[in-house]
Amino acid sequence: MKFKGRITTITLVLITNCLYISYYFIRDGYIEVFEFFGLPIVLILAWWYGKQYDKLKHLEEKEQLKSKELQNSNKLFKALFDNAPIGIALIDKDGRPLLANNKLQHMLGYTEDELCAKTFNDFSHPDDSVENMNLLKDLLDGKIDHYVLEKRYFHKNGQVIWGSVTSALYPNLLNDSTYVIGMVDDITERKQAEQKLNEAYQTLQYLSNQDGLTGIANRRYFDQCLQNEFSQEIPLSIIMVDIDYFKQYNDSYGHLEGDECLKLVAKTFEKTIDPSNDLVARFGGEEFIILLPNTDMEKASVIAKKLQVAVENLQIPHIGSPIHNYLTVSIGISTKEKNSTIDSLLLEADQALYQAKQNSRNRIEMYCNP
Repeated sequence: MKFKGRITTITLVLITNCLYISYYFIRDGYIEVFEFFGLPIVLILAWWYGKQYDKLKHLEEKEQLKSKELQNSNKLFKALFDNAPIGIALIDKDGRPLLANNKLQHMLGYTEDELCAKTFNDFSHPDDSVENMNLLKDLLDGKIDHYVLEKRYFHKNGQVIWGSVTSALYPNLLNDSTYVIGMVDDITERKQAEQKLNEAYQTLQYLSNQDGLTGIANRRYFDQCLQNEFSQEIPLSIIMVDIDYFKQYNDSYGHLEGDECLKLVAKTFEKTIDPSNDLVARFGGEEFIILLPNTDMEKASVIAKKLQVAVENLQIPHIGSPIHNYLTVSIGISTKEKNSTIDSLLLEADQALYQAKQNSRNRIEMYCNP
């Protein structure tokens, strides 16, 4: 009651004064005038004391209400913290968890005491730790107000767990200390799905760039690489190779043997060139083409000779060839000049190859500007 103190004190004063006056009236048979005039003064004092009591009582009730509300808030926060569907931790400036909720404990396989005895670096993937600590430092220095990071953790059993981390400052108003609250959402399944999708995409890309029969690069991929290399300010050469009398080979041994022959020649070319710099592709039918970045005509002719010798060393019988008992190849070479275009470079290699075929085959010809 708002006026409880004042009502109580006034009531007590009135009762006490009445008893006091009655006592002296009975004893003396009269009442002093002072007794009547002193009553209002005592009532005023009683009113003031009662008012102070009411104020104190009101403040006490407010404090009790605040304390109860704080307790309820703490209980609510504790319930939300413990039962949140994402992992939550309160972290100090060194990256050490001070509190960890149930979800985070389950996610990482540690108890809260075990987590609090470590730093996040102890169970974070080393490739992600540096970036995380740099962001944490920026957060504590006030350069950013929060950060979001996808990183990997190690479960207690060694399994890799992917988490999407959102971190922000959590100031402690009681002692001016600053902490960081980190929220971790388990995205392991999503990351695994993304990895499988990426692997499928890479496989599809590889297959789309691969010749179905020989397994080496196809014409489409060769054209892409040629476009990229041609735009560079570097020497560039092309070797075009044709298997001599391959139609007669198929007629003599059958198309299945012909396919096996193409596969063997393709793999031989792959082993002969430098795969870190050069590219061999199937150009079509029994024709192959080799892209040679950073290679002038002289170096290209050396590589062409190696290719020719590598095929001869296979000693694949070819009874249908009028020029040799074994499989042979004809080779044409062209090199990028100042005024060259991609089309002219290909055409020049083709012309050089045609010249090699005209000149009895099983030879190397280099294109020379007329």
